[in-house]
Amino acid sequence: MSDLFFRSLDQARMQACLKGIAREGMCVVVHCPQAALLNYYGHIFLNHLHEVMPSGTVESYSPSDSDVLIENFNQLVSEMSVQEALKPGNLSEVSKVWVIKNAQDMASHELELLGQLLQQFPGSKVRFILWMAVTEPSASLFNALGAKMMRWHIALPTSAETQSFWSEARAAGKEEEVRPMLEELKLLDYVPASLRAVKESKSSGAVNRKNKKSRLTVLQVALWSLLLMALLMGSTAMVAWLQPDAFAWLKNQNSDPVMLEAETKIDAPKQEPAQPPLPAQTTEAASPKLPEESKNLATNVEETLMELPDEALAGKKWAEQLPSPRWLVLHGAYKSLAVANQVKKAYPGLKNSRVVPVYKPNEPLASFVLASGPFEALQFAEEFTKLSTLPNPGTVRTDRNLKNRLNPVQELRTKP
Repeated sequence: MSDLFFRSLDQARMQACLKGIAREGMCVVVHCPQAALLNYYGHIFLNHLHEVMPSGTVESYSPSDSDVLIENFNQLVSEMSVQEALKPGNLSEVSKVWVIKNAQDMASHELELLGQLLQQFPGSKVRFILWMAVTEPSASLFNALGAKMMRWHIALPTSAETQSFWSEARAAGKEEEVRPMLEELKLLDYVPASLRAVKESKSSGAVNRKNKKSRLTVLQVALWSLLLMALLMGSTAMVAWLQPDAFAWLKNQNSDPVMLEAETKIDAPKQEPAQPPLPAQTTEAASPKLPEESKNLATNVEETLMELPDEALAGKKWAEQLPSPRWLVLHGAYKSLAVANQVKKAYPGLKNSRVVPVYKPNEPLASFVLASGPFEALQFAEEFTKLSTLPNPGTVRTDRNLKNRLNPVQELRTKP
């Protein structure tokens, strides 16, 4: 399933929330001040939830059904024994996921009651997803849900993020699906007019189909005209062959000496001057010398490293001084330092991680990796990837693997 996100951070948070609901017994509060953007991401979220949790059921409730929701919870718990209701059991066993849309319209005491019921009866195997069209939920809601709550804040995208989103939608053929959402959020003004002219071109298709018949008629007239001209020229050639005296005036005109001289000059072949041979040393002189190329490469590497931010340079120095052998956990590569820091702040498990610049071959710009560790044993690194406070399990690598990517790599080529 190819979904479109304004920023990679939203996609990472959604994946973490899916894992929290299906594997770790967590509830999720999704809040965004723009209802259109909340509904767009909420639809994608629920589609993925059905994939990761095929055995459980997903039910939707509205604030007007809050009494029914609490009554259904009590009835579900009453059908269990006390020990079953109080014992957490296997957190990956989820029987029901209740989605409460427009949860911001529920009374605060009702939301608090839901949180208390969830903490008191973890064996109910029920999870909540609260959709709230607000900038910031109340602190009492977070206190009621406690450690069983994850939050996903969706921010309004910037101009650059909107333009990139629209380009991806055009490439995937989904521009008409996302257009109503962008118009409601008043983000379509960020997209250049030349790229927005998709709807108009499709609406003009009906007019083009309406005029198709008239275009075919014009084409048929042109073909008939060409056919008549061909027949006329054929008949003229036949008359000239049968009665050559009728076209003697053409022969007299071609006997003009001036014309004959001109034709002779035109038909005379031109002799091109001989090209001098190329010197044998041209190729060797044009090939660069390897020492000079190495010198230029070293200069480019120094200039590239000087452009890195101080935080990235500190991460590079930290990676260079790692003792060997050690193990690291890498949490994805990001195109900008700002995005890497946003991911680091969003997840407590990345509190002690380092932002390290890495390079791909023949690419002068660095990507920024979040690296956790070092770990003295592979087992310790693998246990760290199981933490629920990480955006994803990450990838376990050796310190040598990271050190080999700390500097720009450019292949040196010499001409034969």
